[in-house]
Amino acid sequence: MDSPIMTAAQGMPDWQSIIKTENFDLLGAYDDPGLRFAVPKAARLASKLDGTPDFHLEFISDQNIESADECQYAMLTMGLEKSCDLAPACEALKAAGSGAALLPCTFTTGCHVHFELNDTHVSAPFAWQDAGRATLNARLPADTALLFYGALDHGNLTVVRAAIECEVAAMLPRLDLQVRFDTGATLRALRQALDGNGAGMPFAALIRYLTAPPSGLFTFSATVGGAAAPQLALALAARLRLAFGRYMPCRRIDDGPYISLDLPATGVAACTNWDLRTPCLGAVPVALRYDPFSVLKSSVTRDKVSTFTRIPRLPDQLLTRRVTVASGMPEQLRNCEQITVNLQVTAAEAASGRSTPYSLDLYPSQPQAACLDLRYALVESKQPYRVSLTVVQYDDVIDGPWRDASDDYLFIDAGALPSPMRIVTVSAAAALLEEAVVTVGLRGAAADPGRLAATLERNCPSASFLVCATADAARLCVVAHNISAPANTITLDLPCHSVTLEQTAFSQYGPQAVPVEVRFHAGSTCVQLEFLPENADANSVLLEFSTATPTSQLNYFASSMFNNRYRFRVYSDREDASAPWSAFLPPERALVIGIDDDGARAEAMPSPQGVLAS
Repeated sequence: MDSPIMTAAQGMPDWQSIIKTENFDLLGAYDDPGLRFAVPKAARLASKLDGTPDFHLEFISDQNIESADECQYAMLTMGLEKSCDLAPACEALKAAGSGAALLPCTFTTGCHVHFELNDTHVSAPFAWQDAGRATLNARLPADTALLFYGALDHGNLTVVRAAIECEVAAMLPRLDLQVRFDTGATLRALRQALDGNGAGMPFAALIRYLTAPPSGLFTFSATVGGAAAPQLALALAARLRLAFGRYMPCRRIDDGPYISLDLPATGVAACTNWDLRTPCLGAVPVALRYDPFSVLKSSVTRDKVSTFTRIPRLPDQLLTRRVTVASGMPEQLRNCEQITVNLQVTAAEAASGRSTPYSLDLYPSQPQAACLDLRYALVESKQPYRVSLTVVQYDDVIDGPWRDASDDYLFIDAGALPSPMRIVTVSAAAALLEEAVVTVGLRGAAADPGRLAATLERNCPSASFLVCATADAARLCVVAHNISAPANTITLDLPCHSVTLEQTAFSQYGPQAVPVEVRFHAGSTCVQLEFLPENADANSVLLEFSTATPTSQLNYFASSMFNNRYRFRVYSDREDASAPWSAFLPPERALVIGIDDDGARAEAMPSPQGVLAS
């Protein structure tokens, strides 16, 4: 049986083939059998440098007493981390017989954390930062904060549940059929069946419904059933989400992520036709298990993670609205001068009687959340305002559209950038930077290539770039330089998306598989060959060949991506009769060995993996 093709990582996640494990879903890579992506099923509460939980509940009150009962609202701050230990995922790949390289999957910026306290449900947005970490700043209503506070006091955290919702941008399953449906009638039928009260529908429920849709809802060019039905349901649900859907906060954690399907806008074709053979990149929402409360219960008391802030309100303050602005922008953007958030109070509401602007620079980034005080004319005002972003890049000033807002807390991340801009962040894990210096460059994204390059080292493990989402030709060129021998390099060519690079991103690291064929040219009919990997801590491997079984496969683990070669010799159990070792050979090619009276040697030109010379 041919071994998997060991190629450098390239491509993007693909829902076409999934390996499900307890802690990960392992997605294939689009058009690249040598690469897989690990989607974690859980996240965890982060820790501070001193080892204490990164969790803080602050009660805000305008009274002169310290009491949770008198608070107006509370601010919850906590750190989140992805569960990204790829060792179990690597073991799952080995068990499945795959030697593919493995990358952690990158989530989109539209992420939310959900809390359930008795019958109360609260959601808050956040964005994953460098190295799979995020800091959540969420405003909790007074009644929700009181439930939180009481649960912390009694240790009864079973009434408090949490979950994290993210989206995975990946290629949707492809099937050899076409689907046709009446756009308006189908969307109305789905809404009636799954979204009776207009609050959205669980994405998982939509997939279950589409696994066996009612007759007449869709017209297919071929019959689909059996194992292909779930793939068809995911392909349809994700395309509906992409074409007609939008995010909705979930109502129950057990339901998983929610979406809403909108009726077709004016001008949309009455009939929709999709060719499901066509590759389609879509965002699929996933829910991660998350339980910060068991960590809190076992390590800290309530007074260690909660505080009270008294803010006596003066008459002037009753006409002032304080808006807290938190930034999810990277700390360093290689090709951006400035990002500013603009707030504006309309003339009818402003204290000055004129349209009043306020602004705050998000990049270069603030060390923490900052506040803007908006002045209004009336205490009874609803106090709305408008928000926009301004981006300064090179000599261009790009102003984003205005949108209405009414919250006291604004979280601004890359998703708020003016279309079609997006941020691409490339990070390198500590284990990779122990072995290599990594250089990153963007090709085909914009002019000034000097500002679209970065070097990742131990003291600078990530770099971010501002790119145009319509730059389809843009690619990431990643080069790993051996620290001890910089001329020894490995190159990856990747799509222009945010990525965290581990050693597993390089096929030269980890499981290696080499097809071996022996040709007997002399009178011998069998031979034992000894193979020794290049890395110093590896053990040799013995393989036996004969004229009846002339082929086998050499399997070993390369613990260094720069020392992943091997060599061979004819085995002898007598040290004084040991044959000389061959030169080191790369594992990327199949090996043909000729056996003559005077020994064994590699023959002809080694052929590509999985294809033995005839």
